[in-house]
Amino acid sequence: MSLNKNEHNTNVSDIALYLKCPRKVYYSKRSQKKRTNDDVSYVEHLFLKEFGLRYPQLLEHFSSKADGMIDTIQSVFNEICVELNIIYASELEGVSESTILEAIDNLQACIEDVSCNMGKMLKDAHSMPLVRALYGMELEPVLYGPKMKVSGIPAGMVNFEGSPAPVIIKTGKCPEYGIWADDRLHLAAFSMLVQDIHNMPIEGGIVIYSRSGCIRPSKIRANDRRQVLGVCSNIKKIKEGFLPERKQTPLCGDCEFLESCDVKSSLASKFF
Repeated sequence: MSLNKNEHNTNVSDIALYLKCPRKVYYSKRSQKKRTNDDVSYVEHLFLKEFGLRYPQLLEHFSSKADGMIDTIQSVFNEICVELNIIYASELEGVSESTILEAIDNLQACIEDVSCNMGKMLKDAHSMPLVRALYGMELEPVLYGPKMKVSGIPAGMVNFEGSPAPVIIKTGKCPEYGIWADDRLHLAAFSMLVQDIHNMPIEGGIVIYSRSGCIRPSKIRANDRRQVLGVCSNIKKIKEGFLPERKQTPLCGDCEFLESCDVKSSLASKFF
């Protein structure tokens, strides 16, 4: 779907980027020079994203044949090893073979956790409606909400509990219970986008934590939507030229915009 270039449009990826660091939005929209992504964590992220996209086919397979689970997951893992460079050719341009092999070696240990958690899910009768919903997941649909002027591409869309539900994939550590706060806002942004498209209340969505094989449905609250609207407002200011205050975190050292990020704050940053 083509968008009117004169319209202010926010992408859900902007919201996800803002939740990581508001300055990332500022630099990404100004074509600032990025560092190369020749690091292991970036490759792991791409691999786990692809792994998560294949969870629905794994669940459908295991629902009729639960034996040999680890072997089947290993087989899919091996497929991704072969296909990763093809699927993510542009993302992996300039990434060394040694970096890719190190990432794959690190992720090999995930297979046991994925098998264990998928097995638990398939044995839980309360989880079966979620499992069945994932069978028919539409992969990476392009969505645009005309009222909110927000676009985005979730990992998938399913019909869950009688209504459309967005699915997102997270490649980090899974919380013991529920989903992380930032993941909730990311999911809320997609649920609001789907709500805009279908003109009906969308009460929640699904998060796939692909590193562990945990799949968590989550309800979206009014306060989640309120926070997303606030983030969208801040993103609009950033796109208009406001530079958010720099917040030093342990993740700054691996940031692709490290060379561009100035430690000085502007007066405009006080809006944030």
